[in-house]
Amino acid sequence: MGDQAEPEISLHALTGWTSPQTMRVAATIGFQHVMVLIDSGSTHKFLSEKIARLLRLPVVPTKSFAVCIENGERLFCQGRFEEVQVNMQDIQFSLTIYYLPLVGLDMMLGIQWLEMLGYVVCNWKQLTMDFHWDKQA
Repeated sequence: MGDQAEPEISLHALTGWTSPQTMRVAATIGFQHVMVLIDSGSTHKFLSEKIARLLRLPVVPTKSFAVCIENGERLFCQGRFEEVQVNMQDIQFSLTIYYLPLVGLDMMLGIQWLEMLGYVVCNWKQLTMDFHWDKQA
């Protein structure tokens, strides 16, 4: 992972809980419905083993790296999935997503994904996000 800071994931993402810095969104990968947690308290994009197996996604081995949980514990990630086609609200994203054991959650998108969007307007009371993606709103 180079000189970058260690990847982080919030406890909310690991347990599927929501918090003020998270938003749940329904999505599809292929024909599989998935529940996505958008979490500004996590750094990377992660997919659960359960969904990866259901979709039979080919794992690209990666050099093992630690993912720091906010309570100080660490999990180790050893694989990723390339060009995963994720459809959220009729917007198609092609993502590289890392494998991590998630409980009660299919997929988690953190700051890496949010940065891809650029300017985002969030309404945390109504749990909505407005952004432009490839000429789509």
